[in-house]
Amino acid sequence: MRTLIALAAITVISGCTAAMQEDRPPDYTAPSKLVSCAADLPQQWQDELARNQTEAGSHERITIVGADENGDKTLVRTKRNRTTELVLRDHGQRQQVMAVQDQEQISGVEFDGRWVTFSTTVDETSTTYAWDARNDGAPVQIGRNGAVVHNGKAAWSDGKSVHVYDLAKKKDKVVGQGTAPAFFGDTVVWLQNGKLVSETALPEPLNKVRPSGNVASDGRTLVWTEGEDSLHGWRTDWTQPRELAEIKPVPRTEGIMAPRVSGDFVSWRSESGYVTDIRTGATMHTTEGAYLLEVHGGTLTRAGGQVAASAPLTSLTPLPDC
Repeated sequence: MRTLIALAAITVISGCTAAMQEDRPPDYTAPSKLVSCAADLPQQWQDELARNQTEAGSHERITIVGADENGDKTLVRTKRNRTTELVLRDHGQRQQVMAVQDQEQISGVEFDGRWVTFSTTVDETSTTYAWDARNDGAPVQIGRNGAVVHNGKAAWSDGKSVHVYDLAKKKDKVVGQGTAPAFFGDTVVWLQNGKLVSETALPEPLNKVRPSGNVASDGRTLVWTEGEDSLHGWRTDWTQPRELAEIKPVPRTEGIMAPRVSGDFVSWRSESGYVTDIRTGATMHTTEGAYLLEVHGGTLTRAGGQVAASAPLTSLTPLPDC
């Protein structure tokens, strides 16, 4: 099965969360909310990230917001003065995807190796675009909310209906009613009345799960939140879903949000950043709240602050067993 990069339910809220993180002072220390197994940030991870990093100037911020499955191509968002620019970097070459001005934001970036989907937000109104890296033309509007993308197709929800957009044919199709679509293999799954549904029959272990609003997949692994405090996942070779991480119910101001999965790692947020190793059950918490560690494609990225960095997931040692 071809690996894909898909994050469901990208909303204006996640964009606001990122903005709040970037506004924090560099010496901010975020308290951990973990109830499940905790691990420190390995020095080996820090060393791998340091091998490929870019330091921004005093009046700009550089963030890696997307990558292909090999990490050879990266999407970089740069904020400089009143301009925000999204750029594809490919082996030293640079292609501008879009630039926006003033208060307009670029968020929800996804990449399947050819197609880029992303959203711009002005005055809480979100518009979603697709861009073809092969043709290097202008981005094309495909919806009003954030999309996930896989193998030339984008899926998004307007809050009621789930759409699948064929990017090459420029054709939109409504596949059902619900929210938070994600590609699991070549199948689209989504939430409807607190359950996972699909155009095709779901695997039996998924019929009883009760996601609460956040769903993500890389094709092999499906992850979701249950309630606001626990993260769960399932793979086709598992007999049952598993709880991957849990946070304290109180005190907190934000539950588990914006999960991203790639290979054996899941990154997610709850006021600050966390990375869970599916193999060992351990979760690493970034105490420096001014930046996040996230997985994009086959890459771990450092986002926020004055330094942008990335490392191949295959180069990272597992987090310790619990």
